[in-house]
Amino acid sequence: MKKLMASSFLGLGIGIFCVIYSIHYSGNLRSFMNLPSFLIIAGGTAGALILAFPFERLKTLGSVIARAFKKDHIDLQKDIETILELSEFAKKNGTLALENLAKQYDNDEFLQKGIYLLADGLAEDMLIASMQNDIYFAQKRHKQGHAMIDLIASSVTSLGLMGTYIGLIPMLEHLEDPTSLGPLMAIELVTSFYGAFLSYVIFMPLSRKLKNMSSEEALRKEIILEGLVDIQKGKNPRIIQEELVACLTKKQAKTMTKNGKKSKKPFEFKGKKVA
Repeated sequence: MKKLMASSFLGLGIGIFCVIYSIHYSGNLRSFMNLPSFLIIAGGTAGALILAFPFERLKTLGSVIARAFKKDHIDLQKDIETILELSEFAKKNGTLALENLAKQYDNDEFLQKGIYLLADGLAEDMLIASMQNDIYFAQKRHKQGHAMIDLIASSVTSLGLMGTYIGLIPMLEHLEDPTSLGPLMAIELVTSFYGAFLSYVIFMPLSRKLKNMSSEEALRKEIILEGLVDIQKGKNPRIIQEELVACLTKKQAKTMTKNGKKSKKPFEFKGKKVA
């Protein structure tokens, strides 16, 4: 089970707390509770989602949102060290022997698949095509989830503006009756508030978070693929390291360069010896 990402909860909590506290400090929390405004935002957004996406896609909305609060544990430095360890092992025992190591990576399907393909002696172009297919379709699935979040963010903003019209038009028709202006202005302003709050405090940051996570995952997979191809070509581990550290920060790259191609912990092979 993935650990929860504290930064996501912290950011969301700070945003919601500051807005609610500001409303409470003004002494009129109840003034921001308006049923017509809620129906405009909730009903309009639900209708837009149902119109835009099939039900099978909508069923995944909860898991898409939940993903932003789960930690992926992406550590590019550790991944490069793993590639270097595999490179050292392949250099000493041959790429065929890598098959015996694949089971050690059951928690990393992408790397495990790459090791199996490498051990099977797949041609370079076929290895690249197969692994890039995984990257492409994973990104495609992520974009489908992002599209739902983006639609919510844009819909609540537009519906907030629509609420302004819904309150403004009748208000202009009843300027002679001051008693009717208050409720109509409430619909106008509270709906705009709901839309702005949901869009700018929750769903737009949520969408950006998910897109950043998807980009980081794609980068990680590209690095692993590059490393596996280099192993297949029989490149020296030192050369592989120099090529892969380009994706790291200067501080991380400097640390790896100081350590050299040797990892901090010796690579242990827990399988049958290859004759």
